[in-house]
Amino acid sequence: MATVYVRRFNLKSSLSEDQVRDTWKFFMEELFPAGRQIEGVRSVKAYSGAGGLVADLRFVAELDNAGVYERMLVDQRTSMLNARAYGTIDMTTSTQLWLREITPELVRALGTAR
Repeated sequence: MATVYVRRFNLKSSLSEDQVRDTWKFFMEELFPAGRQIEGVRSVKAYSGAGGLVADLRFVAELDNAGVYERMLVDQRTSMLNARAYGTIDMTTSTQLWLREITPELVRALGTAR
């Protein structure tokens, strides 16, 4: 079942302007392309809210199913990149969210649960 994974976060406030720029270059040129190579990953994107490119940020990954998230964590192409990314994130502000797609099959299953 299609799943969307969202990580909301701020970058660490200790990062300089140059480090913020380098972090985004890393995300866009290394982390996201590697993530897109994982089987079951449909897309990986970043979104910015009211905090420019340092706060109120979101990584959004559309996945074939929720199990793909674990694959993204352990895959050799992404595990070291993820560690580098986590080093730039203020984990005290970070939250995660998984959403599954509502499909006709899921709706039909509601009628069989009785």
